[in-house]
Amino acid sequence: MKQANVPGLNNQGRYFILDALRFFLALWVTMGHFGVFPLFAGVDTATKFGTFLQHGWDSLVWGVPAVIGFFVISGFCIHLPFRRDEPFPVGRYYARRYIRILVPVAAALLIARLLGDRQPIIGPRSILWNSVLWSLACEEIYYAVYPLARFLRNRSSWGMVLVPTFLVGAILAALRPEALDGSALGTVEAAVILFPVWLLGCVLAEQSDHLSALESPWVIWRWRFLAWFGSWICEMLHFKGKISLTELMLWFGILAYFWIKKELAYSKLHHPWAPLASAGLWSYSLYLMHPQAMVLLRKLPFPNLGYILVWCLSMIFILAIAYFFYLMVERPSHRLARSIMVVAGQRTASSGKVAESI
Repeated sequence: MKQANVPGLNNQGRYFILDALRFFLALWVTMGHFGVFPLFAGVDTATKFGTFLQHGWDSLVWGVPAVIGFFVISGFCIHLPFRRDEPFPVGRYYARRYIRILVPVAAALLIARLLGDRQPIIGPRSILWNSVLWSLACEEIYYAVYPLARFLRNRSSWGMVLVPTFLVGAILAALRPEALDGSALGTVEAAVILFPVWLLGCVLAEQSDHLSALESPWVIWRWRFLAWFGSWICEMLHFKGKISLTELMLWFGILAYFWIKKELAYSKLHHPWAPLASAGLWSYSLYLMHPQAMVLLRKLPFPNLGYILVWCLSMIFILAIAYFFYLMVERPSHRLARSIMVVAGQRTASSGKVAESI
């Protein structure tokens, strides 16, 4: 199927379904921290049935599996433009990645400081490891080693890269259940454990051109339910069964890979919901800024208008702060990254012409 005939793909090769999924996952993380819609708020918890309703409802949303979905999508987006065996622009690649990611992070850290957060930047219990930024620390590691992973893939196959990384991840997850403990070492260990999940996104990028279209909405909704149910099972196994977080998330990453693969296949014939896809452009800002927005929300004199209305207004406030951050910080950082890439590309082309004349 030609790209021009794919409803969920624009002429620049952007998959709208991934934008929609990014926003959904960022919103899922936000609700995991802020709280799910208070359907049973105020229920009589003095009864077993009331306690069951409240606790059961509250357990429906857990943010960590959403981060694993982000890893798969990240690997996909990084590898998609470089999936052919062509020269790799290492300098421009690193410049774009680090400008797009680190400029918004620096702004988010500054805002957190202004709101009174006193977590250290470096050292034990650093905000870089002991907050939502832990996943971005993992991403930075993956961006750094991606050129090597691509080189190895080009010299052999993804199987030769995935097999050892999965073995190392599984062994390390078993030996170091305390990985992701809020320390720099724990974050590095978590990055190693979850690296094969990110690589599955790279594999999916190569498969995307040849996926068979999925027509049935019943099939995709079954996969969506399966992804949620898998995340809920992981939540129960972690909190009730005391199984390590990274070990569970390594295996959940395989489920996330197949789920997102089905979403891509479904998008070949079906547009994602347009507002959700548009909101995906500022999903990174939502992920970065929802903790700061929650802190600011607690500082405001907010009247008690009832559980449901307060929750809805609070979520609107959080989303508005994230969107404002996108307009003021994230979008300009993207433009800066693109401008540097253009300049670097022009210099490379000029150097090539000089070399040819010599």
